[in-house]
Amino acid sequence: MGALKDPECQALASLRDAQDQQHGWATDSCGVGLKAVEHLRKIGLCEMADADTLLQLRLTPPRWAARLTPEGHDTLVYLPARRSTIPLPRPAHEAPEKAREVELRPKALEAVRLYLSLADDLHRPPAPGLADAVRAAQRAGSGSGWRLHLTDPQLDSVAYALWLEARAHSVGPANNLARQYDSQYTPTSRNL
Repeated sequence: MGALKDPECQALASLRDAQDQQHGWATDSCGVGLKAVEHLRKIGLCEMADADTLLQLRLTPPRWAARLTPEGHDTLVYLPARRSTIPLPRPAHEAPEKAREVELRPKALEAVRLYLSLADDLHRPPAPGLADAVRAAQRAGSGSGWRLHLTDPQLDSVAYALWLEARAHSVGPANNLARQYDSQYTPTSRNL
């Protein structure tokens, strides 16, 4: 699953903008086609209403209704921010848990820094201490990689950051993390 294409991003933004205040659902009248919504559901960026929920939305039930998942919301926060450089926030230092050494390539570390900079706007914020671990990263020998010491929750946050990066640009960093450290974010399927 690669980076989102412009029409997919537009469909995701249209769903977000069309979600009504009363029920939180965008319906078939929002201008997004069912095929696009099904694709976004398949990749975990939105969820679709079941038949009972559809009956509760309007006197004449819509053919379908969908709303963004937390991952869909976070993707819309991440995409525009990817193009700008934002300084890393400085959270309070937490006592380190059992950590393991992880090596990230520069592009992956850049994506994690962007994710950290967006922490206040995300539904799934970074694990405590991840910002400190990123600031403490050191060059990995003579290569271009960066060595970090991460706890399991921090590694899960890195996997989520690289999943967002895959929606915005490239699946390479997420694939490398999955291959080297068996850490990969997969959105949960939610069909109400």
